[in-house]
Amino acid sequence: MDMRITKRVLNIFQEATARIQDLAEEKKYKQIASHYDWNGYKRIYLIHIRTTGGTSLNHMFLSLANKNSNVAYTKLANKPGNRIIENGLIFVGWNTYHINRGHYFYGFSHTPLHKLSLPSDTFIISCFRDPAQRVISHFNMLMYFRINNIDHPCMITEGAWLGNSFDDFLNRIPKSHLMNQFYMFSPTFNIHEAIQNVQGLSHYFFNDDFETGVKQFNHKTNLNLIPIHTRKANYHEQIPDKSLGKLKDMLTDEYIFLDQIKSQLRP
Repeated sequence: MDMRITKRVLNIFQEATARIQDLAEEKKYKQIASHYDWNGYKRIYLIHIRTTGGTSLNHMFLSLANKNSNVAYTKLANKPGNRIIENGLIFVGWNTYHINRGHYFYGFSHTPLHKLSLPSDTFIISCFRDPAQRVISHFNMLMYFRINNIDHPCMITEGAWLGNSFDDFLNRIPKSHLMNQFYMFSPTFNIHEAIQNVQGLSHYFFNDDFETGVKQFNHKTNLNLIPIHTRKANYHEQIPDKSLGKLKDMLTDEYIFLDQIKSQLRP
């Protein structure tokens, strides 16, 4: 038999086998997830806005998979498809295909809400932060990666934003990252649209009242998450007053948006 035909037949067989395995695995995840019920919701999803406390939330949930949440996080990050089953609970990270399908207990990603198609019976949560503090924290994180030669995937794109100063960073960072809390809820940075989308969340809170936010979340879902505060990057830039003023001016619309949604939180 012609060697090319043999390889083609082998490839077809391998692809068919992979599809059968994928279908069987998906059926397993779907069956497990069908039994979930968190006060009427089938799954919990975090809109993870960077440097707002989302990593702490992820580790709180992953501690339900393993007392050492770092072990579960590493396993999730390294697993093809970024989906694992631990203690009867399905976790999904970053993978929007699996997130939109909805066969999980807890999922998270940095994907904006307007780029997702979450099932209607999803408990959607998010955490917010003072905008200037968030941007400075993002800068410090990237600087920490650079100084310590940490090969984090984000550095491929974001490392170039750093330049030689914080002002360089402000001049280079894209608007969608500068005002990331705003962009996650409106692709056009429309304040009214962003407020409406946040009002549609199942729960949200600010990281300066993190433990209260977690307590309220537990009440809504009948879960019993224990607050965890993950370690932050060990780098802190002293930002000049002039640069800080420039930053706050650039964030004016995001402050207006966040002030509005914060005023609507129940005490």
